[in-house]
Amino acid sequence: MARRITMGLAGVYLSVHTPRYCTYDAAFAGKLAHPNFQAVRDGMVAQGRHVAALTPDVIVINSCHLVATFPTVVDGTPRHEGVLTAQEAPELIHGVAYDFPGDFELAAAMIEGGRAAGLPCTLANDVHYPLDYGTVMPLVCYLDRAQRIAAVPVSVCLSADLGESFAWGRHIARAAAALGRRAAFVASGSVSHKLVRGPERWPGAAEQELDHRLARLLADGDYDKAWAWLPEYAEAAEPEMGGRHLAMMLGALIETGRRFEATVHAYGPSSGSGNYVISMAAA
Repeated sequence: MARRITMGLAGVYLSVHTPRYCTYDAAFAGKLAHPNFQAVRDGMVAQGRHVAALTPDVIVINSCHLVATFPTVVDGTPRHEGVLTAQEAPELIHGVAYDFPGDFELAAAMIEGGRAAGLPCTLANDVHYPLDYGTVMPLVCYLDRAQRIAAVPVSVCLSADLGESFAWGRHIARAAAALGRRAAFVASGSVSHKLVRGPERWPGAAEQELDHRLARLLADGDYDKAWAWLPEYAEAAEPEMGGRHLAMMLGALIETGRRFEATVHAYGPSSGSGNYVISMAAA
């Protein structure tokens, strides 16, 4: 994929963060606990190449595990540095050092847009603000292994509905365009998310078909149709965090007014959840 001179939102990614895929053993050594994980692991490697070819100035990443209750939190810390052990899976993700730049100016512009629209939000600028594995692990394992691209983490907000999450996607795209950033947006989370014990287990047939329908809409560039259908999809498939990351992704896509060329890399399971790896570059 050749670099296009596109300022603003140049790429949009639906990505995966589950510990079955996002560990150094899986990403760098190719060691997987089950053959069911191979396709998504390889798809994440391909998605990392897609990001590298896009050459973004900044990655805005919305992780379903960076959770706020009342405001949406945008992390503008100028440098994200720390050591991560995942609270939910310390046996799989532990002692992972990370050190990558931030983008305070972009984060502040996003917050300014949100506040002007009356959306509850908070700008974090704190080296002690803890990042989650859904933010850190996709970046350091696949999307920016060199840890050189600026990143702006954005929380999911439990008090925000799909409409508010969608609005944040719009503000992300607007802020990137206003500042002349060549930006990538990453929705880090599962699609269907009816969890069961047994990491290799797939979603049910009905949930898989719902996930595939969503992927087809994205691949075909039918973003308005996907947004109109999202509440129904969310009720039936129970995506991670109620689909808030998907709403934010669609808000960002629709705000640009452009069509994106989609590459569907992979679909696979993790403990009954469905996980798509899809890369979209501005046409």
